[in-house]
Amino acid sequence: MDGAGLSDRERRALSAIEADLKGDRSLVRILRSAHTRLRHRTLAACLLGAVTLALLVAASITVSLPLIWCFAAAWTLTAVLALPLVGQWIRRRWQRTGRP
Repeated sequence: MDGAGLSDRERRALSAIEADLKGDRSLVRILRSAHTRLRHRTLAACLLGAVTLALLVAASITVSLPLIWCFAAAWTLTAVLALPLVGQWIRRRWQRTGRP
């Protein structure tokens, strides 16, 4: 192909493939649930980050050992939850800029 576009045969084949994919209910369900799962993880990471920040402030003000340990646990959970999300975000941005 020299940039002139798709031939009629190629357009028909592409239309048939797209119709098959749109008709596949299990694929649609998988793709929809993956998007919803990512949204829930992002929301959970933000909420856990806010709780972690509140625990940091409370532990700093009161210098209470249980609060310090709760902050440490919450910070660890926040990092474990947020790092894969940050990695996905960086990979998507990297791919959008056209870098290999």
